[in-house]
Amino acid sequence: MMRRGFTIIELLVVFVVLAILAAIAVLKYIDVRNHAIVAGVQSDLNSVRLAAYNYWADKNAFPPDAGPGVMPAGMAPYLQDGTFASPQYTFDWENFQGSGPSGGMQVGIVVSSPDAGLMALLSRRAAGGLPYFAVGNTVVFMIVGPDGVM
Repeated sequence: MMRRGFTIIELLVVFVVLAILAAIAVLKYIDVRNHAIVAGVQSDLNSVRLAAYNYWADKNAFPPDAGPGVMPAGMAPYLQDGTFASPQYTFDWENFQGSGPSGGMQVGIVVSSPDAGLMALLSRRAAGGLPYFAVGNTVVFMIVGPDGVM
């Protein structure tokens, strides 16, 4: 007797294998996407850091404090893409007062996101060696003054 088609067990095994492969692919996609977002955050942080130093060179001070997602006043000429808000993360410019010739460590850039996995990955990669501390879904990166004093 000749058999045609597949049994229900064979079909179920194929569906289970396909479901496992799809789950692995989705998790890998999320991981790759988060790595790409973190690379973008690192690039944006580097641009903001360089813009802050250029602002300092012109005005002998860092820009004033600004709220979450808002670019500091006067910093627009130094940043080509002046966005401090993104669907995945938000920058918050904090101007602290310190001591020393440049006021010591005066600037903190707070990066926040609703995605805890993204913030954990960002703190592990540490945004190119900038000093930082992490609390919950926020990571604060510090910009050292031009005299190198924190």
